Amino acid sequence: MPGGPVSVDDIAAPGPLGPDDVLLAMRRAPINPADLLQIAGRYAFPSTLPQQLGAEGVGEVMGVGAEVEGLMLGDLVLPLSRGNWTTHRLLNQRDLIRLPDGLPIDSAAMLRINPATAWRLLHQQEARPGEWIIQNGATSMVARWVRRLAADKHRPVLNVVRRTGSLPTEMPMAEDGDGLVATVERITGGGHVTLALDCVAGSASGRLAQSLSPDGTMLVYGHLSGKPCVIPSPLLTGRGLTVRGFSLRPSEARDDVATLHGLYNRLAAIAAEPAMAPHVATTYPLDALPEALAHAARPGLGGRVMLALDA
Repeated sequence: MPGGPVSVDDIAAPGPLGPDDVLLAMRRAPINPADLLQIAGRYAFPSTLPQQLGAEGVGEVMGVGAEVEGLMLGDLVLPLSRGNWTTHRLLNQRDLIRLPDGLPIDSAAMLRINPATAWRLLHQQEARPGEWIIQNGATSMVARWVRRLAADKHRPVLNVVRRTGSLPTEMPMAEDGDGLVATVERITGGGHVTLALDCVAGSASGRLAQSLSPDGTMLVYGHLSGKPCVIPSPLLTGRGLTVRGFSLRPSEARDDVATLHGLYNRLAAIAAEPAMAPHVATTYPLDALPEALAHAARPGLGGRVMLALDA
């Protein structure tokens, strides 16, 4: 799909509610990197134009169909589908997760993708406590969630960054580049590095793979470099490494509604922890979407740009 212009259009109000329908007033929606890739025509799953954007967001229940159970007016809910950059949505109740009371609105708006991605990445591999995880893009929200969830499994995480000093000094940290493997060996003390998480691709994939112990697994879940993964084949044949791609929505497609609800309830409880409050760079109203997109595309932003859909 080639990239295309983005516009804010007036559309007809949602029609009458069916028995299982829920009417939402959308409150907040971040501009996720996946949104920028989709606009640029670089998203992993092609789609046809035009399309509604917004990979994640949070809405307030404004109306419920006659057979809707477990949702009340005023509840905050998490839409599971895309199309959240809008003032209102009409969705079937099966496509919504009720959020617990008291969850901050920005945390609620950013619960859909990063926390679930981190959780599922860690559950792609059976591992023992003490086995190391190495991840690049270590200043990202996914990486932050990986560190938090890995701590529950007593798994140390080595964070690969473009430059040292971008994370607190107490975290195991290595600067990406030709010296990465030696730094990993020094920090881990020769311990087993069994899982690598790659959101960069390009030559960074090869350096992560080279840092893995024999029979280790690398999961490629992003391509921030915009380049194909470059992994020397002797690493695969000589060390027996496994390299797999990962994407959130196909991974969760086999889960039933009850499983999804249970997962997001657990993640919401963690998201409410003060230390897990998301970094929001700034907030724009929906009618300032072009300015918001330009802001979100700035390098080194240090947080998400948020859309206030009720402004």
